[in-house]
Amino acid sequence: MPAKKVANKKKPVARRAVAAKPVKKTVRHTVKKPEVKPVLVAPRETRRPMVGPLSAIARFWRGYFNLIGRSSRSEFWFGMLFVFAVNWIFAALGMHGGVWETVATVVSAVLFIPTLTLSIRRFRDAGISVWLYIIPMLFVYFIPILRGPTWAKLIMLDYLSSGMIAYSLFVVAYVIFVFVIACLPSKK
Repeated sequence: MPAKKVANKKKPVARRAVAAKPVKKTVRHTVKKPEVKPVLVAPRETRRPMVGPLSAIARFWRGYFNLIGRSSRSEFWFGMLFVFAVNWIFAALGMHGGVWETVATVVSAVLFIPTLTLSIRRFRDAGISVWLYIIPMLFVYFIPILRGPTWAKLIMLDYLSSGMIAYSLFVVAYVIFVFVIACLPSKK
């Protein structure tokens, strides 16, 4: 008789009940790409540190034709101080007549455009429409041109008419307005 094989039966091991760990569901978020919009104005900088005098003069010349962007208060005032000093020096030399008078006129003409663009950028930085700078400025510069050289000579001779008084008051009010806007903090 053949021997019966006894199957090795393993005794079942008692298992402890273990709480099932929660299965983390991986959710894949799709990253939306931002829409690309055309840039019509320069992107706004979040923080503009104070600009030193040499840096402001360098930015003054680099922004010769730059009508887009912003200029901080320090950049504006150091740039205007530079323009005032240069114009004053050449005007003092131009008082002697001759070639210095021509040089002073050329220097003033060369400094006109960057001064204009610097002021436009400052108005934009203060959150004021640049048209409030440009339109009155046209009157300030072009009324004497339209009136002719005799009008300028009459101003030099201290001859005052009602038109000249009105023009002078307008120029004073305009200069005060630009000064106040230039002192405003940057709009955030």
